[in-house]
Amino acid sequence: MSLLSPAVIVIGGELAGAGESLVAGVREVVYRRSIPLATSTLQIVASGTGHHAGVVGAANMVIDHVFSSAAVDESLAETA
Repeated sequence: MSLLSPAVIVIGGELAGAGESLVAGVREVVYRRSIPLATSTLQIVASGTGHHAGVVGAANMVIDHVFSSAAVDESLAETA
């Protein structure tokens, strides 16, 4: 039974450095163990951020938080 249906699986960190052979192996296992409907649009890729993946992820989380609709509404309400 599958509970999640992600659009993209990103292999990061040291594993991303292993190259396309590792990603191909992950694809093979995921596609074999999943129903075709769940994997029809699934992308499995290696991260391009290398050792900066954690910093890039944290920065994206901060940006998402600061510019969320609730945060922007709160900021506008404070200035009014």
